[in-house]
Amino acid sequence: MSQFGTPSQLGNIGHTNVFGRKEGSGARNENERLCLIVNPKAGAGAAGRNIDALKRAADLAFENWEVRLTEGPNHATELARQASSEDFHLIAAVGGDGTCHEVVNGMVADDRPLNRKQAFAVIPFGTGSDLMKTLEVPKKLSGALWIAATGMSLPTDVGKATTRTEDGSELTQYFINVAGFGANGEVVRRVNARSKKMGGRLAFMRTALEAALAYKPAEVYVRWTDTAGEPGEWRGLLTSTFIANGAYCGGGMWVGKGGTMHDGALDMTIIPSTGAVQQFVDLRRLYDGKIERAKDAVRVAVTELEVTTRASSDVYVDLDGELSGQLPARFSVVSRALNVRGGWLRNPLVGSQE
Repeated sequence: MSQFGTPSQLGNIGHTNVFGRKEGSGARNENERLCLIVNPKAGAGAAGRNIDALKRAADLAFENWEVRLTEGPNHATELARQASSEDFHLIAAVGGDGTCHEVVNGMVADDRPLNRKQAFAVIPFGTGSDLMKTLEVPKKLSGALWIAATGMSLPTDVGKATTRTEDGSELTQYFINVAGFGANGEVVRRVNARSKKMGGRLAFMRTALEAALAYKPAEVYVRWTDTAGEPGEWRGLLTSTFIANGAYCGGGMWVGKGGTMHDGALDMTIIPSTGAVQQFVDLRRLYDGKIERAKDAVRVAVTELEVTTRASSDVYVDLDGELSGQLPARFSVVSRALNVRGGWLRNPLVGSQE
């Protein structure tokens, strides 16, 4: 038997107006239908243990809602793709950044939304949950559902990445938050291979220190087009590269300060290899919003970039905190590809997280 019990014990999952709300008591949002795609393993199993609380909160926030549980990797993408063909107004990822990543890839295809009338929302339950900071969604369940019920929806950029898989084929995926390669890809590989019960930020900080000491910098060649249409390039030994659509990643690393998810650009920061001691000194720059002040760092707002490497070992790529292939890779921005509902208290069109 699963941690959720038998189907009869699960009761009213997937049904509306029958869980925890008296007849006629009303709801905050009576006009939109919500699909909650839940990763029960998110937050070290916290999402699965709080299904009843989720249903009660959803019933207070929405007149019409439905919960759908994932059963394994990439299932959230399948569920989101199915929900895109149904009469939902909102599709919410209930979990961490990995769940958000999968749901977005189920809502976008061929560089456009599968259903232009739908919006994406986040109900954070993950260990890291960095995307919620950019969208200004509170961690508390009732607050997150309040934003889903009453927040502002805006056409929002997503990133697109094509990477190499282990068998040599190409894999194309979208990312909503931050992509990267180099040591940060190695950090994601290590973090996802171990327990994160201590919390996302601690897990990433510890592993980032380990990677700084153990990672062997790879020689890469990066070519890009900036927002003015001008070409640029960089070649050298690389520690990390961040490609930010959102502002935060890695359990609180502030790598996209001053950017916005609505400008048709990605904020790329290249951090060259400067030695373990200097990397340790610059580690604070990953968290204080001044990543461009790391020694010899290069930061450019780009619309597309291509990366190749001469490294003899694999250079991993991560998208939204999930391993997603290796170099060589191509990245680009898909402008206004998805309606996203957020709790923005300031105008996100003119720069966020100042």
